[in-house]
Amino acid sequence: MEHKEELQVNMVLDIFRISNLFSRMGGELTTTVGLTSIQQWMLLSSISKQEKVAIKELRGDTLVTKQNVSSMVDRLKQAGYVSTSADPTDRRITRVSLTAEGKKVIRELEPLTTAINNQIFEVFDVEELITFSSLLQRLTAQLTQKVKF
Repeated sequence: MEHKEELQVNMVLDIFRISNLFSRMGGELTTTVGLTSIQQWMLLSSISKQEKVAIKELRGDTLVTKQNVSSMVDRLKQAGYVSTSADPTDRRITRVSLTAEGKKVIRELEPLTTAINNQIFEVFDVEELITFSSLLQRLTAQLTQKVKF
């Protein structure tokens, strides 16, 4: 068996490879619905989970810096996918909502995403998916504590 350090290095390299593959696949998928990046998809998906989400919450969900989230929201707004408004109880908070066009893009992505995910994860049974998901959540939590935004 490999030494722990070598195993860790290989795992990190595999995660980078997987990230590159997901980026390519996601890029192809997003262009079919008119988006220009997977980051736009990620933000629209986060926004679609709740109505009028605060930019701060988007930052926490996507793990992107405040400046990057703000500029991505601005681009989505210019493209007509989202609208922004001040929070009625705290005007310092900006809330983001999907427009009709944003909702349309999310609806168009759903069947495409399901089909691709079914292909990608067909190598795992349900128990493995549960374990894998749990491990990824733990790794994300660990990295979130170590990396400052």
